[in-house]
Amino acid sequence: MILSDLICGVVFFFQCAIGIVGNLLLFMHYVYITFRKPQEKKLLDFIIAHLSLTNIVTLCTRGIPEIIFCFGMRNFFDTWGTKIVMYIYRVSRGLSVCTTSLLSIFQAIIISPHNSVWAWIKVRVFRYILHYFFFFWVTNALIYISSIQSTEAVTNDNISTYRYISHLFVVPSRNSHKVTVKLMLSIFIHDIIFHFLMGLSSTHMVFLLYRHSKQVQYIHRNHHSPRSLPQVSVTMTILLLVSCFVLFYWLNNCISLYLSFTIVKHVDLDTISSFFGLCYPALCPLILITRENRFPKLNFMPGKSRRSHKDFMDELVKP
Repeated sequence: MILSDLICGVVFFFQCAIGIVGNLLLFMHYVYITFRKPQEKKLLDFIIAHLSLTNIVTLCTRGIPEIIFCFGMRNFFDTWGTKIVMYIYRVSRGLSVCTTSLLSIFQAIIISPHNSVWAWIKVRVFRYILHYFFFFWVTNALIYISSIQSTEAVTNDNISTYRYISHLFVVPSRNSHKVTVKLMLSIFIHDIIFHFLMGLSSTHMVFLLYRHSKQVQYIHRNHHSPRSLPQVSVTMTILLLVSCFVLFYWLNNCISLYLSFTIVKHVDLDTISSFFGLCYPALCPLILITRENRFPKLNFMPGKSRRSHKDFMDELVKP
């Protein structure tokens, strides 16, 4: 085992440990609220819980195999084990795209003015959350089914006939170009649709919160109030979550796309791509936990400001 492999293994281990523990705590927190404190349940809890569960699956099916490889255990999975692990990873990654987009859309609907057209949608849209998740699961399961056919475990016999190679799997050259193009096109259309919806909803949220913050700032200025605006921090939280997702997702996507069509083996690039692909599921719970006022944490804020922020968050998620 060389030093670089050991360092990569340690990095992946801490990345997965932080991400899995954070997402598990967040998931258990919402399960606890649902069953023990239903009066505190909010409209977005189920979506965030689903996102946390999706992140855990992504970290386990991509991060743990990377750790196993970096610590010297080659050929850990056979062909069918590789097919199953990579299929689950790709489905969970697709679900992460859909769930993050849905979270952004629902938040935009929640904070929309009550006298707008969104008020009519707000009353009805939350009844069909389970239907949305069922649609996401079926769609992603069907899109990535072709990856089972095109994926094989890395062995000495097939490594010379690869089209794309990673630590865990190869896409053989024989009859794979058509399957690869079809899979890439399906993923591209799927992701573009949900990224477009995410961009629209995020822009709408920023506009509403910016307009509201200007109104509140004007009122506070007239009353000489020194209190900071919690809307600014809420806007930054939304922007940070979406920005992290888009940044790490497309960094991972661009490297993977390059590796899919290059002839030279780039195992180091695959390691970097895997790292970027795991950054969002690892950082997502940390971003959400720091802004979740129902999550137990040390409180260094003055009581008045803390209460003001809590009231504002409660107002945002009010049906």
